[in-house]
Amino acid sequence: MTASLVRQILPQPLPLPLPLTRPRPRPTTAGVHGTAAPEFASVRRSFERACRDAGPPGSQVAALAVVRDGETVVDLWQGTADPVTGTPWTGDTLAPVLTGSHGILATAVLLLADMGALTLDRPVADHWPEFAAGGKGEVTLRDVLTFTARLPGMAADLDQRDVENPQLMAALLEQHGPEEDPRAGGVLHGPWTAGWIAAEVIRRVDGRALDLFFLEEIAGPLGLDIHFGLVPDQLPYAARISYDADFRARFPAPDGGTGDSGAAGLSGRVWNNPSPFPADAGVGSESRRRYAVIPSLGAYASARGLARLQGILAADAVRAPGEEPLLLSRRTLDRARNLWAEGLDPLLGGVSAYGEGGLQLLDEGLRPVGRSGSFGHRGPGGTAYRAWPGAGTGAALVRGRLTAGPGAQILEQVLDQVGGVVTDAVADAVTDAVAKSPRTTSRSASSARSVRSNRSNRSARSNQSHLAPKI
Repeated sequence: MTASLVRQILPQPLPLPLPLTRPRPRPTTAGVHGTAAPEFASVRRSFERACRDAGPPGSQVAALAVVRDGETVVDLWQGTADPVTGTPWTGDTLAPVLTGSHGILATAVLLLADMGALTLDRPVADHWPEFAAGGKGEVTLRDVLTFTARLPGMAADLDQRDVENPQLMAALLEQHGPEEDPRAGGVLHGPWTAGWIAAEVIRRVDGRALDLFFLEEIAGPLGLDIHFGLVPDQLPYAARISYDADFRARFPAPDGGTGDSGAAGLSGRVWNNPSPFPADAGVGSESRRRYAVIPSLGAYASARGLARLQGILAADAVRAPGEEPLLLSRRTLDRARNLWAEGLDPLLGGVSAYGEGGLQLLDEGLRPVGRSGSFGHRGPGGTAYRAWPGAGTGAALVRGRLTAGPGAQILEQVLDQVGGVVTDAVADAVTDAVAKSPRTTSRSASSARSVRSNRSNRSARSNQSHLAPKI
């Protein structure tokens, strides 16, 4: 029995330690279904508008969920999950997270670090001796998770079936040396290699494959609808991924070529060996592909499940020292969020930043969102998820049809608005506390007023800033 199929006979997950009540239903309009708490009414309106404006008919396929203090306060969706079968999207639909899987993978590695099973700044070869070949003996797991290991792509020619075997890919990576192209150190994204390395380390340290480890240690105990690879009874809930030519065209060498734009160059080795977005989008919806465990590209999640995970991380990130976490300790999350790598990707463009643990820092770089300390990951075509520690809030936006340019940006701005609502609530609480304090000084009161007045400028600053790449 494979690790993936073991999930069919595991006991039911334990109840969530956080209450997950949903707000009362509200009237739906314009094809958007679901609920939103009153204070998130503006977010609902923005989601409806974004779904209308994100692209032509058929491309408005998305779901948005927000969890605050353990309560689901936004649960919205629109569109058709599978255009072939006509299956409508629901709150339980499992969307392919694709390259957005990296933050979920990093969470699994951080849990092992929290358990004391591994240390991020030790060489990968300490756990996987064969990895040291080719001059990789000093590469650490932190280097891998932050895309600074100079191993962004593969030299061996691969096809779409090869990437579905993580142990085969790990064996091929043993033979690779660090990339010689001088740009490789600044490639802060990669669709394949980091996942294969991290998954092999998990297997060697823990003994379980990534999918089973994530199920038994994270998704099962916390009741999260997130999976690395699917089993047959989950297929009816899986969304069919699709994208248009404009989306594929933004990636280097989408269909091969020569020189640096083909398989022989850095761009080709990273983004076309093979392409994570093949010309035939149906490849990603084949049953064989859905069953496969593809660490950096193969997570499936409902918007609800992904938002709950981010809400849990947001709560754990601000716990008092020594307080029992739901998933990761405060110490581990403090280090994981400490800025480690930041730069302009030479292949995709856009500024990205990562903490020591591979979590994408979404307030760093050139796109601030209220300077709230949010983290998470941006995925392809507008797919994204975030955690706001100060507000105890997590959110996720997932899509079925991927678009580039304005369509993706319009949808991602919905998450910006979520960030505005939750950070506004925190600012209001601070202002009220200062106002009620008998020791409030004029300087403190002025600072509190400043917090509130600065909020009106947040959206304008965000719209003027540069966008990190959507991968």
